[in-house]
Amino acid sequence: MDNLKISISEFQKQIFWNYNPDSVLDENIIIENVILYGELSDYSKLKGLVSKDSIRKVVDKIESTGRYRKRVNFVRKVLL
Repeated sequence: MDNLKISISEFQKQIFWNYNPDSVLDENIIIENVILYGELSDYSKLKGLVSKDSIRKVVDKIESTGRYRKRVNFVRKVLL
């Protein structure tokens, strides 16, 4: 699943508050926003739409910033 375009309407509105509701975004943007701002139901939807490798790459990128440590740890234990 390389660089899919995913509709943000699949997820809760508050995750993508700064995007047009009809937007179709790159999968990396979707993954990052869902990881940082989503809830368990959003994680479940994400797992059904993208591969674990794609999620892992984005989590690694987020982790490299040194921020969101608790969120990254949670995602690694729950999603991956």
